[in-house]
This record gives sequence, C-alpha cells and structure tokens, in this order.
Amino acid sequence: MPWIIIISVILCISLIQTTLLHHISILGIQPDLFIIFLVFHSLNSNMERSFHANWATGLAKDIFTEGFFGLNTVLFVIVGYLISLIKDTLFGKHLMTQISVTFTISIIYNLLYLFMLSISLTSADLLPMAWKCPLITIYNSIIVPPVFWLLNRFYSSFGFPSLKRK
Repeated sequence: MPWIIIISVILCISLIQTTLLHHISILGIQPDLFIIFLVFHSLNSNMERSFHANWATGLAKDIFTEGFFGLNTVLFVIVGYLISLIKDTLFGKHLMTQISVTFTISIIYNLLYLFMLSISLTSADLLPMAWKCPLITIYNSIIVPPVFWLLNRFYSSFGFPSLKRK
C-alpha cells in the first residue's frame, strides 16, 4: 500500500508541475515540487524507502520535463542520499528545518544540474539559467510550509508512517 500512495503522489506532483504551476510563475520562475517532495520523503522515511522514492521522483521529473533523460534521476538519488545521511541529526518536524533543508538541497541540486549541463553543452549559454537558481531556491523555500502540511495530511489520512523514524 505505501508504494501505491507514493506513486500516486508523484503522479499528482507531475501533473501539477506540468500544468498548473506556470500560472503562479514569477519572472518565469516556478517552484519545483519534485525537489520539495524529495526533501519531504527523505526527511520522513528510512533510507531504503527514501532511495526508491527519490529514484521514482527523479524518473518522473525526467519523463515530464525537458532536459537530459536520466540526469534528474541520478541527481535526485544523490541529493536524497545526502539528506538521509544527515536526517538523524535534524528534527525533521520543525518548520525551520524543513525550510532550511529544502533551501540547501535546492541550491545543491541546481548547482549540480548546471555543472552537468556545462560539461555536456559547451555551446549553450548557461548564464540565464544560473541567475534562476537562487530564485528557484527561494521560491521552493517559501512554499515548503503549505506543501509539507498537505503531504503530512495526505499521508496520515492513509495511515502512512510519514513522520516515524525507522
């Protein structure tokens, strides 16, 4: 049952990300719900379940967004693993922890993504993409409270052990 819930959430996030979020974009920047879900799930589940969910989330982002196929999957597994390494030293239920981890992971993910693009696309002008990184990071951090609240409510309504440490 937990995997059905996780896959359903990932599909909902994919639909919202690709259809609705362009309506709330600011300066052409929209939040990245995939990263927010990655942080939520990595903070609230064990390492094995987190690894599989991060892989599935990255794969969904690869399928539903543009870019090099497979790059998001690899980066999501890497940054999810980083969260899993430090999550036991953090109090994941605290709002400031959730915001700061989302902020940090957004920066790390975007910098890694830009680095990988700069290696593979020598002719592309990455400067316009580089100035968007801090804006995406700030936008992600701003919408963390309502998104985490919705995910907690959704998970708890199905009896999913979202906030239990294993």
